[in-house]
Amino acid sequence: MSEPGLVTVVIPNRNHAHYLPRALDSFLAQTWTRLQIVVVDDASSDESRDVLQRYMTLDSRLRFIALKEHGGIARAVNAGIDLAQGEFLCLGSADDLVEPAFIERCVTEMNRHPKVGLSFSDPTELHELVRGTIRFPLYLSEEPAYFDPAALVDLLKRNYFHMSSNTGLYRLSAFREAGGYHPELHWLMDWFAGLVIALRHGACYLPEHLTCLTVRGDSYSAHNLRNGKAQRPLLERVLALLASPAYADVAPSMRRAGLLPDYHPRALFWLMQSREGRKFITPALVKRILSRYVWSFARPVAPAGWRRRLRRLHSERTRAP
Repeated sequence: MSEPGLVTVVIPNRNHAHYLPRALDSFLAQTWTRLQIVVVDDASSDESRDVLQRYMTLDSRLRFIALKEHGGIARAVNAGIDLAQGEFLCLGSADDLVEPAFIERCVTEMNRHPKVGLSFSDPTELHELVRGTIRFPLYLSEEPAYFDPAALVDLLKRNYFHMSSNTGLYRLSAFREAGGYHPELHWLMDWFAGLVIALRHGACYLPEHLTCLTVRGDSYSAHNLRNGKAQRPLLERVLALLASPAYADVAPSMRRAGLLPDYHPRALFWLMQSREGRKFITPALVKRILSRYVWSFARPVAPAGWRRRLRRLHSERTRAP
């Protein structure tokens, strides 16, 4: 049984002793104090466990699991979730930064909509190589908003946006019902889980910058987003999951919204190779792929100010009424 109002924060860690104090300090300083913080150390070879032992003596809300063998992010996250006792789940990172009111703001909005599955806010990235911070306002609404599943499909069909897992909370029961993280999806596992939950239960959007994701050249996501050869097998695994009875209710919504994990034109060729894939080739998807392909050439030469204005105009034009 989950404890009402309790938020379980799960943080996987692998050799991030340098970042851990910053992340732990920001989570322990939350204005929402009903926290269970579980750090799962994935067989680190640096001083991570010394850092965690020291922090455990400072705050009883913190505990950590020490994995004996390196198993990857999915295994670490799932080990932490097995211990989760909260009504809500926050999946953090050892190099995350969060505003003091982050969890309180998310819990407040989700309590207003008891059936909602997750919350998300505007993402911010801290780029270490250039030592700069970039904000990505989504412009989905001027005030906090709840999108039910039908409204979310319509909104995603008109204006694709990513509900970044690090910018909000999950309702733990909805996360478990969705099957949690599928390790075989690798860097797509949070994308898939978030969409399944949102398309079943709806999502709360907070038009605020409450979290900051550190982008490193050697990060898991940064490396794999450049790995085009690995995209096709992951797309095929997503299609296989959507064809299974467990996600039969979600597949039609994803088709209507034109959602895929890869919007390169090559994805159309891949989809044509299978019966399940051909079901996803819709006018909405073709339009999205072509427009994003054209934009990939225009974006590098467009001034940053123009890009922001175009993004805002498009988002406001396609915003849900």
